[in-house]
Amino acid sequence: MAEQNYAPLSLVVRMPLASSFHDTSVQLQDCSVALTLDLGGGPKTAVSEPEPIGTFNGLPVMAQVRFSYDYNRSENELTIHGNDDRTRDQLQITTFLHSDAKQLSSGTQRPEFHTTPNDVGINHPITNIWADHVAKTPLLDQMLRETAHRCNDLLVDAAIECGVDSVSELGTAPIVTLDNLADYERMYGRPVTTEAITDKVAEIAEMQAIISSTYVGVVTWRARRNFANVIGSTRDPKVGRSSWIRLWKEKCNRGERPERCTSHNWFSNQRRDCHGSLVGGHVIPGREALDEPNGARVFIFPICKTHNANDGCYMHAVRNTKGVQLRYGPIPLDAFLEESSDV
Repeated sequence: MAEQNYAPLSLVVRMPLASSFHDTSVQLQDCSVALTLDLGGGPKTAVSEPEPIGTFNGLPVMAQVRFSYDYNRSENELTIHGNDDRTRDQLQITTFLHSDAKQLSSGTQRPEFHTTPNDVGINHPITNIWADHVAKTPLLDQMLRETAHRCNDLLVDAAIECGVDSVSELGTAPIVTLDNLADYERMYGRPVTTEAITDKVAEIAEMQAIISSTYVGVVTWRARRNFANVIGSTRDPKVGRSSWIRLWKEKCNRGERPERCTSHNWFSNQRRDCHGSLVGGHVIPGREALDEPNGARVFIFPICKTHNANDGCYMHAVRNTKGVQLRYGPIPLDAFLEESSDV
């Protein structure tokens, strides 16, 4: 049975709006704003009040941050759209010029620029003097994008610190290419074919559909959270492949290999040390290993082969607290296409 913990009913987090930046037209300073998140449960949207962050050709520049979140109190889990997300639901910092309409060449339209962790095409620089300047100033655009990334990172840290058990960051599935197709085929237990490149278009499309239907994002757990294996996963051809570790590296560790097993030298049922190479283990929170059905949410964390083969013990998140989220499967392609046609 999973442990029951509760976070406070509200969470106050201070999020950055901008960092110091100066050029011939723009003068910005470090600025942040405090937001209070309602953790009573259910989906919510947080929007900060506009704050002055500097000037653009003498006109005041304002900024505010907006993001959606969902807190599940029974699971003590906060869900947000992470830095890997590429939808319009991403966290958004809006910067805009604040002045009388008479001073602005765009008339009644508020000249604003929307910054997200990943560009989703929501700006119109040609008709917007502020957005046009940001788009033509790569260092300014980069500063604002890095600020949006920091907002999400600080939100995750603040939630874990206040007592949330896990923060789920929804993301966009990895892209399948000719270079990584064989890796993903091995990961999902599918045969690796040797057809010519021209014959692989359908194969890539099918694998992309499977990955898109199973990839959820990343998760951050509180330190020393208990977790256990997915029963039967050691016999699954998906598990133990280096590609799962590669996916974890890319999504959770900035491309670096894990240094230690997540439950380094900690076993619930015996005194022993970790042994064997690290694999991307399919695991679930709690103290009991379970046989999960297709579609259930499971997680990939780096664990040693000794832990991965031991369903009789549970583990602790001692070394790594960030993992990949998946819907266990793979979900059959025809089921995925059927779901897509209903949307």
